[in-house]
This record gives sequence, structure tokens and C-alpha cells, in this order.
Amino acid sequence: MELSSTHIRCSVGIDLCALERNLGRLKNLLSVSQKYIALVSADAFGFGVEAAAVRLMLSGADAFAVTNLSEGERVRGIGEGWPVIVMSSSLPGEEEFYFRNELRPTLVGVEEIERFAACAKRLGEKIKVHMRVPRAEDFSLPSREEALKMLDMLLSGTLPLELEGMCIAGMGSGAPEEGETPDFEFLKKADSALRAAGRRILVHHSDTFNPALLPPSFESAFRAGLVLFGISPKEGSILGNFRPEPVMTFRGAVSQVKMLPKGATVGYNKTYTLTRDSKVALLSIGYGDGLRRNAGERGRVLINGKSLPIIGRVSMDQASVDVTDLPDVQVGDEAVLIGSSGNESISIEQYCDSLGISPAEALTSITKRVPRYYKTVY
Repeated sequence: MELSSTHIRCSVGIDLCALERNLGRLKNLLSVSQKYIALVSADAFGFGVEAAAVRLMLSGADAFAVTNLSEGERVRGIGEGWPVIVMSSSLPGEEEFYFRNELRPTLVGVEEIERFAACAKRLGEKIKVHMRVPRAEDFSLPSREEALKMLDMLLSGTLPLELEGMCIAGMGSGAPEEGETPDFEFLKKADSALRAAGRRILVHHSDTFNPALLPPSFESAFRAGLVLFGISPKEGSILGNFRPEPVMTFRGAVSQVKMLPKGATVGYNKTYTLTRDSKVALLSIGYGDGLRRNAGERGRVLINGKSLPIIGRVSMDQASVDVTDLPDVQVGDEAVLIGSSGNESISIEQYCDSLGISPAEALTSITKRVPRYYKTVY
């Protein structure tokens, strides 16, 4: 069924078939032996974690990564058997929930190791854990010294904790420009310790880290996040010229059309003044739905295959568009913010560039009052 928003104020359309194909193409692009960890933080970046995780489970994802305990519980509730890694540090008192839901914590300090070890002993169980690789920059958490102490504790064989892997934190394509460089001196020392223990463990990383830089005791696992959801890799990504299929459309509808004279103002605080007699359309979408308040005079929208400017300050529930050059516009016409109309299209990257935001911010800003519609069959 073709996704449409013409009968409602605005909607997000999500093509789960494209999501599946993106994962398949990634697996063909990189090493067939590489592990693929699907990052589904923030409700799968607003796509809906239940729908996205089910499709990714069926499409060959090896594991899942989230950024807090509640997200991990939601993924675990969808299916058993897939490792679920919680990448942020835990809070005191949360340890038992990790055991109950078979979640892998990512440890960032000795204090966390002691808490999880005490909980494991109390429950009479063992748990697989990951630890964060320190950054090369100052004020890393953990520091190199603490990370080495953590590694010694986890490799000692005296704790009911099994070191399964390490996490190289870092922002992949589509995330804000806040990348991190791992502490390679720590990785060299960890390699020596792992060799002495006869161990080889997993290291997961984003597409902006080159796994060829890893010492031999580490097995690379690619943490695929926004690229799965249609965001093109940034310059320097290990994915090179990989271009994912678009997965999402973001659409509203024309709710009113009116003629206004030259000199009339549009939007809150009268921020925009018409320079000619104009036809203005109101769209049933506003910052309460996820369109930025300052999108006026920066963003564009597609109506009936024509690209038109958003004008004035966006309100909570509506935005204004200059449709003077579109004589046949009518109430109920579809307005596309991300997606295609006729021969024109606006990509998620174009949408973000016009508003000065990252794709991660754009996707997670679309609020829950906007219904999501899923394409599930080819």
C-alpha cells in the first residue's frame, strides 16, 4: 500500500523494505565475517523500535545496541537470542534488570564492575559485559589508567563477569560532529593482556572508525546506525560511496489558502513581510510535530511537484508557505518536507542542511503525535 498523509494533518512514512535492503547491501559491501550490530537508540531514531527491530532481526542483524536500560528492555521484549548491548553507564540499583533481561552492560569504571560482580554473586549467575575504550582526548571516561585496571579485573577469572567486547564510542554518519579518537596506547596494552590470557574479543565501532587500525586480539564489529535508516555516509567513513535507500518520508497537508496584500506580515512576531501580493498556504504541521520553529525563510516544501519556500516563524501547529507561483493549489494537497513529489525530491540531508541541524537531531525531533505508517511488503 502506498504511504499517504493526505487524510491527516501530517505523518511519517517508513519503508521497512528499504531498511532491510540497506542492511543487506552493507553486509555485501564489507567483510562477510563482520558482525553487524544495529544501533536503535531513541526509539530507533524515531522510526519505532518495535517495527525496526523486528525487521532487522529477520534481515540478519547479529546484535543490537541501545543507549539506556529502558531501550534495552524494549528490544529484549521483541525477541530472544540477539545480544543487546547498553552503551551508556548504568545507575546504582539497575544491575538486576540487566540480568533479568539478558542485557550486556558497557562498563566505564571500577565501581560499576564491583556493583555488577556483587549482583551476580547474589543471584548466583554470570553476565557478559563490555567495557568502553578510553578516548585519546583528555578527561576520558574511563581514563587509560582506570581502563587498564578494569581490564585486569575482568581478565582475572575471579569475577562472575565475562568480558565479551569493547566499545569504541564515536558518532557515525548522520550524528552531530562530535567524533572521538580511541586511545591507541590503551588498545596496544589491552592487546598484550588479551594475548597473555589467550583471549580474542569483539570491538564494536561506528562507520567513522577504520577497523584496520585495531591490534590483532580484537575482532571488528560494525555498529550500523543512521546509515541503515537512509542517511548517507559522511566523508571519511569506511563505507566509501555507499548510498543507502531513503527509508522515511515526512509529509503534511495544505489546510488553508488565502490571498494577502503586499506589506502583510506572516508568522508569530511579524517576522516576515510580503514584498508582493501573495497567495499563502497554511500547512497542518508545526514545531509541535518536529518542524523547527526557525524553518521559515530557510526550509522548503514540495507541493504538487514544485519546490516552495516556508515563510514566517513556524507555530506549534502550522507553517506558512508562499504558493503564489502555484495556481492550482488546493486545501488537502500534500506537502512534502522529506521525500518526493512529482520529479522533485528533498532528501533528509537537504532538509537538515537548510535548517542547520544533523540528521540524528531531525529524526528524533519528530514528535510522537505524528503517526508513523509502515510499508512492510515489497
